[in-house]
Amino acid sequence: MDGVAAVWDFAATDASGVDIADVTGSGHHGTVLNYAMRGLTGHNWDATAFTRSEAPEQYGAIHFHDDDFDDSRWEEDFRFTVPDDARSGYYAVHLRASDETGGEEDNIPFFVTPAPGAPRARAAYLAPTCSYLAYANERVLFSGGHDFSDLTNIPIVVDPYDDYLGARVELGGSVYDVHTDGSGVCHSTTRRPLLSMRATARHWVTNAPRGYAFDLYLVDWLENQGADYDVITDEDLHFEGLDCLADYKVIMTGCHPEYWTGPMLDALEAYLDGGGRLMYLGGNGFYWATTYDPGRRHVVEIRRGFAGSRAWESHPGETQFASTGAQCGIWRHQGRPPNAIVGTGFSCQGWDANTPGYRRLPGSFDPRAAFIFSGVGDDEIIGDFGLVMNGCAGDELDRVDHNLGTPSHTLVLATSAGEHSAYYLICHEDIFVMHANIDATRNDDARADMVFFETANGGAVFSVSSINWFSGLSHNDYENNVSRITSNVLNNFLA
Repeated sequence: MDGVAAVWDFAATDASGVDIADVTGSGHHGTVLNYAMRGLTGHNWDATAFTRSEAPEQYGAIHFHDDDFDDSRWEEDFRFTVPDDARSGYYAVHLRASDETGGEEDNIPFFVTPAPGAPRARAAYLAPTCSYLAYANERVLFSGGHDFSDLTNIPIVVDPYDDYLGARVELGGSVYDVHTDGSGVCHSTTRRPLLSMRATARHWVTNAPRGYAFDLYLVDWLENQGADYDVITDEDLHFEGLDCLADYKVIMTGCHPEYWTGPMLDALEAYLDGGGRLMYLGGNGFYWATTYDPGRRHVVEIRRGFAGSRAWESHPGETQFASTGAQCGIWRHQGRPPNAIVGTGFSCQGWDANTPGYRRLPGSFDPRAAFIFSGVGDDEIIGDFGLVMNGCAGDELDRVDHNLGTPSHTLVLATSAGEHSAYYLICHEDIFVMHANIDATRNDDARADMVFFETANGGAVFSVSSINWFSGLSHNDYENNVSRITSNVLNNFLA
């Protein structure tokens, strides 16, 4: 190798790292910046191995993009020490520019979680930060090349944040976007401005809060009820495991806890097996396999595989996370369907200005469920009101399916079956052969099922199976059946 300064063998290096080894022995090692996509099939891939662990020598490619993003590398402007007596919760730093520079204001969110060794509340709200990060800076309106005008009867309104993001690819996209070369974005990082994580952000498909902003409806309700609760995050759960949950009697989810890592699922299942109680207060949860980079915990990696509701898909042989070696795709196709954990799994999605509620089913009158419906009339429609789309059984929904793991003793309490419009379409993975019966007017699988079941050692699960549930909590000054049912379950689970 006379005259050769360095030879970088991408396949000879752990694909999860940033270092590229110089195999000449000269020590001219390289560093990958901005988190280019690794663990990809190389020029010598022969389609006999489909994971890097089987044949690492065939996975020597790196895909560089001009809009890859890992860390803004901004200088530190200020540092804030959280007071020892600060409550756990959702917080924001309020910033205001000087009048001379325009007086612009912003509120940058952060979370305060319980300090090690500090007293714990008996209930915890698990903030779905992994899902927030997956959607962070989503600019599908600008990057996907799709026409969404027939998706809903709600006028599509471009939020100022959308406009800003659409013009600035340097802020990095979400994992729903594509790079400038058309390939899918599979990394998302916290070390950049996350403009979709703002209390004032409005999503273009509903012209209303979604994700982070929507979860503030639950925070508002908990404060109104005087609830004693802690806030913990997905990142805590991933890196701390069961210890993150063990001290709590009840765990509450956010509206859309879609992205879960394997360690997060392991911890939740162990918590339930040990007698923990879970309130799944959202829809389309526990859906996509995700991973945090062990060496850079500010980055999540999400690869799509070939199934599920996806904005792009992986290339053949590239369904393994580079950062951990775990398998990507939806959990249902890895033998861990959400139905087995919370009783229901993704059924459909849709957006309609007139969203239904739930009607009670015979299971709601079972003595096991009496506490849930205390103070709720036999014929009441549950949640046929709400701040977003005028109803609580909306957006992305889940249903019971015993073939996918719904426990046999599950009580199906209420359903929205038969009440949705043609804007609601069943999920991709439930369409085996092409047919026309894919919308809710022709397919009752497009529905939300509210369920309850007991788990081992006194544990229990209550699931509402709809992203839109929180939109009804404050209706009529918090005096409504959505608020009452949520309160009934929380108080009973704490008893």
